[in-house]
Amino acid sequence: MKFRKITAVIMCLLTVLGISVSGVSAHNKSNEIEPSTWTAVDGLGRTLSMNDTVGNTKKDKYVAMFYWTWHYPWVDTHEPITTGSVLDKYPEAVNDWEHPAWGGTPDGRPYFWDEPLYGYYTNTDEYVLRKHAELLADADVDVVFFDATNGTLVFTEAYEALLKVWSEAREDGVAAPAISFILNFGGSDDTRTQLHDLYDNLYSQNRYRDMWFMWDGKPMLMADVSSLYLSDKKDREIFNFFTFRDNESTYFADDTNYFDDTWGWCSDYKQTKFGKRLFGGIEEMCVSVAQNANEHGLTAMNSPVGTVQGRSFADGDYSYSYTYAGKEITVDKSIENSQLYGINFQQQWDYAIESDPELIFVTGFNEWIAGRWMNWTGIENAFPDQYNPEYSRDIEPSSGVLKDHYYYQLVENIRRFKGTEPLPANNAEKSIDINGSLSQWDDVMPEYNHYEGGENRDSKGWKGYYYTNNTLRNDIVQAKVAYDSSNIYFCVRTAENLTPSTDSDWMRLLIDTDTSGISANWEGFEFVINRESPKDGKATLEKSLGGLDFEEVCKVDYSVNGNVLQIAVPRNALGLTGSNVKFNFKWSDNLQGSDATAFYQNGDAAPGGRFAFVFDSTATGETEPENSGGLWQIFEAVANRIESAYADFRKLYHNLFR
Repeated sequence: MKFRKITAVIMCLLTVLGISVSGVSAHNKSNEIEPSTWTAVDGLGRTLSMNDTVGNTKKDKYVAMFYWTWHYPWVDTHEPITTGSVLDKYPEAVNDWEHPAWGGTPDGRPYFWDEPLYGYYTNTDEYVLRKHAELLADADVDVVFFDATNGTLVFTEAYEALLKVWSEAREDGVAAPAISFILNFGGSDDTRTQLHDLYDNLYSQNRYRDMWFMWDGKPMLMADVSSLYLSDKKDREIFNFFTFRDNESTYFADDTNYFDDTWGWCSDYKQTKFGKRLFGGIEEMCVSVAQNANEHGLTAMNSPVGTVQGRSFADGDYSYSYTYAGKEITVDKSIENSQLYGINFQQQWDYAIESDPELIFVTGFNEWIAGRWMNWTGIENAFPDQYNPEYSRDIEPSSGVLKDHYYYQLVENIRRFKGTEPLPANNAEKSIDINGSLSQWDDVMPEYNHYEGGENRDSKGWKGYYYTNNTLRNDIVQAKVAYDSSNIYFCVRTAENLTPSTDSDWMRLLIDTDTSGISANWEGFEFVINRESPKDGKATLEKSLGGLDFEEVCKVDYSVNGNVLQIAVPRNALGLTGSNVKFNFKWSDNLQGSDATAFYQNGDAAPGGRFAFVFDSTATGETEPENSGGLWQIFEAVANRIESAYADFRKLYHNLFR
């Protein structure tokens, strides 16, 4: 009785404080697009963790990504130059400002550390913006923070283009991230100018409101609030409109308390814990791919002094391991081609996940360039932030040696941090007449849904480059699988009627029956249908002998009905003869490529990139019930509210009496 009275009193207090406490129950997402139920094996043989390993989706965990919107102001005047195009031929020029190999380019002239997979694009290229929306959504990134840390620029043209494309992508089912901005470091008139710009042109106009990143009930910005003058009416409006977190510039900051209102964007290992709460917990931590730092502090990425903390760097004797093709692979600084494996990145992820903050800020996605400076931090011919594949910090797939390795490392670690949804319930044991009514599929579950829509490409890039891509043809929006004792039946639906089966690269089905990676495969798939166009009313099932070397297994029946393709495959042809049926699969159309990078660029793939759908006849869709409340949750909510109120008071006091 006494416990109930205490609880009742606390609930009354919560009402006064405006706190709502409610549980979150498990729900069935079988009819939605849920990338966390997809699997993938990356180009290094690392397999994504699933629900049975990382557990259910965790409540109130967020991932932010640093994102660069300034790939457009100078593209008409600058041809793209990679550092490798100079240094591969003239390595002695690395710290020689006057070396003729640099062609006398001026102080600050931008150089690429490598070529992006989508070429030397601009931030107004709607094709690339749509691809970014899908990549980040598939990774389960919650918010991107646009870089506006220099002068008064907020790069309006780029963020407007992105908001248009990402808003449309959301209408197509893409869970594109929310957006925010990281402004200048330190409170200055430049920061105040930026705040007025964003408030006047975006936020006060209520434009794209559903795209704003909300924190503590308000749209959130990383900016030094001391740049505002609260004696000014407009400044007071801005002050009250946003949740602010001061953006810490140094990588070596001490841990901060919650009421310090500070977040970081990049930290040295072991990373700073920002916003440590009085009652336990951490608000924000950083994870970065690499850091332009060494044992002496901040430095250029091409510093000849000390050990610059590139992609292969680790503090101490750190290593991680994984299993592929029956072998245990240990990754440390001594592994061949260490830059591919993200040792620095992984060590930072491990520490952040262990620390369990509310939000992890990742640096970064698509910076790509750095200025070449005569002198920076005492380094001649310095490249401060990006330099080459080892000394760079981008995750977006490249056309060079790093490919998409860091993207899937990102996906894996977000799953470890946030958890995943379970595989949806399976109700697929059924014989299908592929020449019969499509209604046969109505009660077959799950539905493997994918995004409708997309962009063909017609856009200029940096000076001297123009990009077109008109390969989007059959827009794949849904797949299903059924099975009986003899066959496995595949059904795929496109947004409009299918093009003729005589088209090249037409509606390929890729099947992975051996997730260990031991069997011969192409990009993780042992079998493919329609690698060659169907003939005489039959499609061809082929098996990989290793890479692109395939042999025919058998002919299979297929049918086309408007926008629906059905295929019946004998189970014994796939080696799937047991009572339980489990395999991975994906559909693609108009691939036009010989490796997995083509999935990102050409035609359509469902799911995208290296991802594959998982069919498991034993899946139940069940999750463990989440904590639906309780006294501890009530206490935690009260504590957080008190801390938040104190932080608001401290911020107000600071601005009134600074």
